[in-house]
Parts: sequence; C-alpha cells; structure tokens
Amino acid sequence: MKSMLLRTVPTLALLTLAAGPALAQDDFKALPAGPGRDVMVRVCAQCHSPEVAAQQSLDAAGWKALVDQMANNGAQASDAEFDTISKYLATSFPPK
Repeated sequence: MKSMLLRTVPTLALLTLAAGPALAQDDFKALPAGPGRDVMVRVCAQCHSPEVAAQQSLDAAGWKALVDQMANNGAQASDAEFDTISKYLATSFPPK
C-alpha cells in the first residue's frame, strides 16, 4: 500500500503541473487565441479584467487610441508591446 502511494503522489503532482499551462490558457474565455493575446492579458490584467475588451468593437485607430489612453493612465509595457496589444484587439474585436 505504501509503495503504491509513493508512486501515485508524484504522478499526480506531475499531471497537475503539466495541466497548469493548459488551464491558464482558458482563464479568459472571451478572448480569442491569436498573436498578442498573452501580452494583452499580462499588461491589461495589471489594472482590470482583460475581458472588458470583448465588450467593445473598434477599428484599428480606435483601439490604438484606447491603448494609448491606458498607457497614459499608467499601464506598464514597452511601445512594441502596446503596438502588439492594439493589433491583437483590432483583429479580435473589429467594428460590427
């Protein structure tokens, strides 16, 4: 019994660790997969739920203006990251 327990516990721990990245990808179901999603989640989650973006539909200029406003309000990212976020949002949530 003890031998089986010693084999089962490490196996369960490894399975849990392996599932971690897959589970993390599903934290924000309203955000579609795509280039820049990970940057958007990391930067925007500093202040609010990244899923608030899914409630808006803007063109590329509108998303850039909104991301610029967030940067002016204190969002922490590089210029390249803000550009990546704007592109991700414009692709994922275009005007309806």
